[in-house]
Amino acid sequence: MLKVLIVDDEYYFRQALKISLPWEELGFQIAGEAKNGEEALVLMSEISPDIVLVDINMPIMDGMEFIQKAKQSEQETKFIMLTGQSEFVYAKMAVQLGVFNYVLKPIDEDELKSSLLEIKNLLDKEHSVKLDYEHLKKQAKEHMPMLKERLLNEWLQGHRVIDPLSSTERLQYLGINLDAPFHMVIVADIDSQDEHVTKEDMHILKLAVQEIAQEFIQNTYSFASCHDTNDRYVMIIGVPSASYERMEAIGESIRKSVQSTLGCTVTIGVGNEYPAFESISVSYQEALFALKHRFVLGGNQVIFHSMIAESGMKVSLFSVERRIGLLMSMRIGNLSETEEWLTTFFLDARTKNASTEILFVTALEIVSTCLEFLDEMSQSFEHVFEDTAQSDIFQFIQQMNSFGELERWIRNLVLKVIAHVHGRKQNRAAKIVDEVKSYIQTHYGNEELRIVDLAKSVHMNYNHLCYVFKKETTITINDYLTEIRITKAKGLFDQGEKIVQNVASQVGYADANYFGKCFKKYIGITPSKYVNNIQ
Repeated sequence: MLKVLIVDDEYYFRQALKISLPWEELGFQIAGEAKNGEEALVLMSEISPDIVLVDINMPIMDGMEFIQKAKQSEQETKFIMLTGQSEFVYAKMAVQLGVFNYVLKPIDEDELKSSLLEIKNLLDKEHSVKLDYEHLKKQAKEHMPMLKERLLNEWLQGHRVIDPLSSTERLQYLGINLDAPFHMVIVADIDSQDEHVTKEDMHILKLAVQEIAQEFIQNTYSFASCHDTNDRYVMIIGVPSASYERMEAIGESIRKSVQSTLGCTVTIGVGNEYPAFESISVSYQEALFALKHRFVLGGNQVIFHSMIAESGMKVSLFSVERRIGLLMSMRIGNLSETEEWLTTFFLDARTKNASTEILFVTALEIVSTCLEFLDEMSQSFEHVFEDTAQSDIFQFIQQMNSFGELERWIRNLVLKVIAHVHGRKQNRAAKIVDEVKSYIQTHYGNEELRIVDLAKSVHMNYNHLCYVFKKETTITINDYLTEIRITKAKGLFDQGEKIVQNVASQVGYADANYFGKCFKKYIGITPSKYVNNIQ
């Protein structure tokens, strides 16, 4: 029900108005009445009417003054002016002040009813719009963390930078305050956990690390934080000049608190401070670079980019001789010899203090050697790498947290490749032969068919394919191809074909004379005699 307030100085007019319409049937309720504008203002605050029917000419405070003062409140009330014919000019002025409509006295009930229903429809629409607006505000509030996360990640990647001076209102809306002369980025990442730690447990740990980090930062510096694309916790911090000592103390406090309260360890990479806001992405990359050095230095540390020593072996660990040695061990399938090679290799890498970059490059070289061996043996690499979710092997390797993790992965990879190849050799050979036979059955009529084409079709080199086929079938590929072609030619003759040249062409021979020699060798007589014998 919409609440209606009647304001008129004539008592009997008010009473007549209250019974002139079926108010409740129309969706209205007479919530109050007043004999002048002063009384009406008091009632306005008490009953908050949706609609006010107000006379222009009243004592103490007339309708025009009442409307002006009522409009100053925050109530969204609609006004209908009740006016006599002589006051028509004032009624038009009232409409200009925002009065919804005016109705002339004596009141025409249909006209009043029409105005009231128009207001009702209008209020319904306004209410619907308001609900939609509130719904949108609620949605925006719910999505605000996601919008903030996306914006901060765009800053970190350097894809989009908003000048805080020109976008203060938007940053405040997202809850971002980075008002400081310099900015630096720190990245906190939980060190590798046991396999029994579930995803849910890890998520809880990361949230707890976030709370601990914020607790130590928020009372000292302004900051904005998010999780990057690899779910590492990142803080963009506004700092004064030369804040390294203070930041080192805060980083150590975070690290120690995580270890004592959560029972896990965290490594924190710290980028350099920069005065330019657009350099946030540079500081972020520096923090990641520092964080990556836990691979060699070990975890549970605060590592500053500015303090990373330029030490460590820079030459390759994977010499030609070592590559040949690994390939030979894999070809032979000697597991003990391969294990010895791997142990010696990783011991040497540790002894020589190889840099992180060299270790990553060497890991790629070993992976490349495994792929070369698989290709040489005509084996698919998808099965071997099925536990690697990412297609980018280098990125997969870079995400490893320690030298030990890399060593375990490389060792398992090499041994898995050996087991995959040597455990399936016999079955694979039979499958290759079947594939070659099927290819010949389909393409025997191509006079340009060559063994090199067959080798390509089964992804095997020429010599190895010839060896495998002969070993499995006791005949050469050429002999098998000739047998198929002559058998097909004999079938064509049996079906009534009489022209030798046509048959030769259909089974892959451009030279009819050569076809005749091959036919005689396998069948015992020339093609023409075979045709005559059929007749």
